[in-house]
Amino acid sequence: MRIALYGHFMFHLAVGLREIAEHDVQLFLDSNTVPNCLLDEPMLYDSSFVHRAPWVTHREILQPKRAELTKQLSRFDVAITTDLGPVFAAAAEIDYVIIPSGSDLTQWPFPIRSRAIRSRGKADIIEVMIALRLRSAIRAASEIWGEGFSRYSEPLARLGCRIGGYLHWPIDTETFAPEPEPSRKVSDPECITIFHPTRMMFTPDPFLIESMGWKRNDLLLRGFAMALEKGVNARLVLVARAGSPDEDKARRLLEGLGVGDQVDWRTPENPEGYTWREIADLYRSSDLVVDEFGGCLGLVALEGASCGKPVLNYLDSTHGDGGVESLYPGGHPFLQAQSAEEVCNAIMELTDHELRTSIGRASRQWVMDHHERSLVARRCESMLEELLAC
Repeated sequence: MRIALYGHFMFHLAVGLREIAEHDVQLFLDSNTVPNCLLDEPMLYDSSFVHRAPWVTHREILQPKRAELTKQLSRFDVAITTDLGPVFAAAAEIDYVIIPSGSDLTQWPFPIRSRAIRSRGKADIIEVMIALRLRSAIRAASEIWGEGFSRYSEPLARLGCRIGGYLHWPIDTETFAPEPEPSRKVSDPECITIFHPTRMMFTPDPFLIESMGWKRNDLLLRGFAMALEKGVNARLVLVARAGSPDEDKARRLLEGLGVGDQVDWRTPENPEGYTWREIADLYRSSDLVVDEFGGCLGLVALEGASCGKPVLNYLDSTHGDGGVESLYPGGHPFLQAQSAEEVCNAIMELTDHELRTSIGRASRQWVMDHHERSLVARRCESMLEELLAC
């Protein structure tokens, strides 16, 4: 097969597919939006595999049939797309799959519903133009593959579409790997290090709640303060980063709770965030990784688990038909919390070193069984073959 992929979220899937030697796999990335996490990936600089250019501008969105990206995609049997890639795959008139990454399905197709979370004025006109192109492309897709949770149920229903299959996110389990040996002796006086790199988004905006973009990080901050009050020796590590709208509010909340001196705010050299190798080191240096509490499975949970760490989050199994039970019949290793009290209890439970070690090992194995990159690529290959055979 000749397989094109578009979007930085497709990087690991593209690498996995490329390792299946019988396929011609090419990845297209918009050079204006390549995230910092990719910049230390050697494969990013392989020009026979990755093609970086300013593929997506307002002019290209307005006239996608005349865009260079459309011309490039037309050479392939099938495209796997995210972000604005579907617009150009549709114009190329080839089979294409959409794997939503978030805003491309929950926000961009609905410029009126999402207007509260962006700047107003000229941006409104641009967003309407994008929405018109993207809605049409989503509806015309050969299939839409979900990542497994329900944040997409409502937007798909509004568009009159449905999930055609589920493909787990591929994880680079070599980069996100446990440390070779414990960095501390069990006999040492232990201070539990809790790492939460997720953007601060806990203001209850109706649109964010509806689209499951509400991360409810304040539960962690309050639960952490409760654990300290109960005598737990712990530090919380957070990341100061661009695109974290409630960061200032989080700092004020922590000071108000009287625990600001127990919190380390890490600032990456690049304001856009850490590279994957940098963030993997931070996972390994922690005792507990905390993802979001909005109901979805985020990459933080998968990366932390892959590094052999226990992970605390909340997964909503009540929405949609692709919940936790159907996608992971054998269960998952993540500790669950829906309140500050439950966060506190989980932190207190994990003061037990042996329990942390046991959960961490099980978490690593679970990722290897479900999300390891080559395994996901083989699953993707089978799904593509089935699609093209129809």
